[in-house]
Amino acid sequence: MLPKPDMVKQMSDFINYCKQYLDIDDEVKVQLQFERKPEMKTTAYYRLDGLVSVYCKDRALVDVMRSVAHELVHHKQNLENRITNAENDGNDGSPIENEANAVAGEIIRKYGKIKPEIYL
Repeated sequence: MLPKPDMVKQMSDFINYCKQYLDIDDEVKVQLQFERKPEMKTTAYYRLDGLVSVYCKDRALVDVMRSVAHELVHHKQNLENRITNAENDGNDGSPIENEANAVAGEIIRKYGKIKPEIYL
């Protein structure tokens, strides 16, 4: 199943917003997945080589966007050399994970004020 063209445009705009918000200027790669791959244990993950992968099938657009924002926060943390042990830093409740959760929520709220249609 392929994404709808309007979703691709919305996600592209959102990714650019996140990159600007987080002051990311490298070429991070974001993959929108519509089929689960074996390495996907949750709805999204970040690899230290700069790949963000997000599962999209049967999820609300705003939920997918929040996952993208969360993983882009991890990319920013990695660029700042703050991820020292990917496994430990990704644990629930760790400072790195808590920051990604909080900042992703902040990004969604601010973006939603600009583009309230993401909640529809």
